[in-house]
Amino acid sequence: MPYEGWTPAAGAAVPVEPASLPAHTMWTQYIRPRRPVVLDGLLDDETWKGQQWTDKAYLEEKAGDAQVMVEPLHPKEQCFGTSMKRQPMSLRELLERLHDPAQDGTLYLTTQYEAEADDAASTATEDGPGLDNVLPSPTHKLRDDFPLHPRLLGDLVLQQCNLWIGSGTKQRSSGLHHDFHDNLYILLQGHKRFVLFPPSAHEHLHIRGDLTHVHPNGLLVYDDAPIRADGLDELDAAHWRVVSRSKRASKKRRADGSVHDMYAEAKEVWQQLRTQREGEDEEDEDDDEEEDEDDDALGVLEAGDAESEAGDMDEGEALLATLDSEEPPSFSLIKPHQLHKHFGIQPAMTKPQGATSTLAPNSECPAPLIVELHAGQMLYLPASWFHEVTSWASDAEPHMAFNYWMHPPDGHASAYADAEVWETIRERVSAL
Repeated sequence: MPYEGWTPAAGAAVPVEPASLPAHTMWTQYIRPRRPVVLDGLLDDETWKGQQWTDKAYLEEKAGDAQVMVEPLHPKEQCFGTSMKRQPMSLRELLERLHDPAQDGTLYLTTQYEAEADDAASTATEDGPGLDNVLPSPTHKLRDDFPLHPRLLGDLVLQQCNLWIGSGTKQRSSGLHHDFHDNLYILLQGHKRFVLFPPSAHEHLHIRGDLTHVHPNGLLVYDDAPIRADGLDELDAAHWRVVSRSKRASKKRRADGSVHDMYAEAKEVWQQLRTQREGEDEEDEDDDEEEDEDDDALGVLEAGDAESEAGDMDEGEALLATLDSEEPPSFSLIKPHQLHKHFGIQPAMTKPQGATSTLAPNSECPAPLIVELHAGQMLYLPASWFHEVTSWASDAEPHMAFNYWMHPPDGHASAYADAEVWETIRERVSAL
């Protein structure tokens, strides 16, 4: 099914609302229609204290010992959001380096993909298939300073929080991409400019991955993965249903046999899906082995060509080419400076020295929405809305943001159509 959410008409702009907007209004006017909105102000939840993180001494005291993975600036593209190997360090060390003029604009704390080894929430058990690393470092050290379920977002369920910190008055770009979850982006310090496109613009933006499906809520799915509109893998959803019905059955051991029947039915469906998935995995492994054998044969026949190509690149160029090929499927091949040039966005990123790509959006691509986000404001962005983010600091202090990624809604009256499954997941997240 095609995307059924809000698509901006020519000349449209992202509206600005007060952060005190009622949750019901937020749902009916923005979350359910899949429409971005700027919220003037920060969260009004009693447990929100995130504005204190701009105090370096406070942040170091709360989370200075947290170990984080930091992204270095891409030496050729001069931007972030690439597959550059991340550098491990403590948050305290990062903050010191971000305040060092000699390292201005060269490091960025972004999404922490690496789950901690002792993160029990990410491990599949009898209580469920496991959760993503909901509170990656350093947010697990800041847990007392923010709500897990912001009032403004109503019934949406948290997938992950992240702290974003960079430095420098020179503008740096994240690269054009989309996320797989609804995003509430809270700017605490510095400046951010968002260049936005709806999910329906994917055919014009030269994305890296093999897109196979677009859900009505805009969620983009790659490589024919069995992902529902709410972002759940079908097998995981079946597992959560077993957990939900198991709890109900345990409360009614001697009565209401229908509950036990429903549990047995859910377990059978889950087991069937598991068997089917295991069979598919075995077939994929066999296919991979055959491809490897074919590649080996081709390698013998085409070794001269391969050696010739490798000889044309130095070691650094070969590494960068490998990194570029490893970037996520949700990223566009269009470079930030080309995106800005194509749409006349000012100030534009300067073309990096040695850059050769001239790839630009298709001529039919709609003009983007531009959002200038200032400290003390938030941006709500639905899942799979494309965005290129330019960040910079106004002085010697770093730019800093905090975001909530929430599982994308697929319901009408409430956030999720599969209420049985999502109530169980919500309970697990609330217990963190």
